[in-house]
Amino acid sequence: MIPNATSPQTTKVVIVGHVCIDENTSADESVTTAGSSAMFIQQQLVQTPGVDMAILAPHSADFAEFARGIPLINPCQPGRTLRYRNFLDGDKRRQECVGADNAAPVALDAGAVRELEQANILIVCPLLPNFSPEYVAEAVSHAPADAVKILLVQGYLRTVCTDFRIIQRDFAEYASVLPLFDVAVYSNEDIDDALPLAAAWSEQFPTTEIVVTQNREGATFFAQGHATSVPAAPIESLEPINTIGAGDVFSAALALAYLADRDIQVAVEQAHIGAADFIQQSQVRAAKAA
Repeated sequence: MIPNATSPQTTKVVIVGHVCIDENTSADESVTTAGSSAMFIQQQLVQTPGVDMAILAPHSADFAEFARGIPLINPCQPGRTLRYRNFLDGDKRRQECVGADNAAPVALDAGAVRELEQANILIVCPLLPNFSPEYVAEAVSHAPADAVKILLVQGYLRTVCTDFRIIQRDFAEYASVLPLFDVAVYSNEDIDDALPLAAAWSEQFPTTEIVVTQNREGATFFAQGHATSVPAAPIESLEPINTIGAGDVFSAALALAYLADRDIQVAVEQAHIGAADFIQQSQVRAAKAA
């Protein structure tokens, strides 16, 4: 459960991104489920009283079994939904991606604009680097000026090869995209030189705070080029720790806490608590199912 934060009586959260189908394979089992930052964030925020959700993301008929109760505001499209094959070994993961050619960003029609205009929080979280700066700028422009605008950068930091492997890419669009947001979040596992880049970007764009998550080492946030490290919340859990989804839970908790008072340090601290609780509860469920 995400920690409580002072917020409006009803908090409207709009997510613009991708959803996907995850095929998770480990030494012990193979599980197919819904995936993506949009889904993990929605699953967490829906547990918070007073939060109203809307998701704009490309999906097809094969996603229907996972979409029940999910506030997708656009209809399904022809073809197949984006699919990730995750090969898990403890807290390490190797990925493949299929269906990237059928995952273009959804048009911002009148219905989408109505949802964006009501947003207290806008989270943009593409899984692929196909959200153009122009598309993102249009989405952001429809949100109220005082809405919290958060970018999850990961999708801009990777690309899909013709053999479905996922490899790292440079954030070529950063100068056009980052200034649109209050906070940008990514992991130090997403890109080389994650911390120096965050320092440079936050100095170049002083109105955007950059948060780099660092797994067990916590996170570092950057404001106007200055770095502050925030240790992770302690976790009492059996090894190995499966952290899939924890980064998205971190971002969900950060968004609510940042909305409350616009204090990035407090928001990161609250985000660590939310992520640690998610990991610990996941391990408890896994132990009971074993």
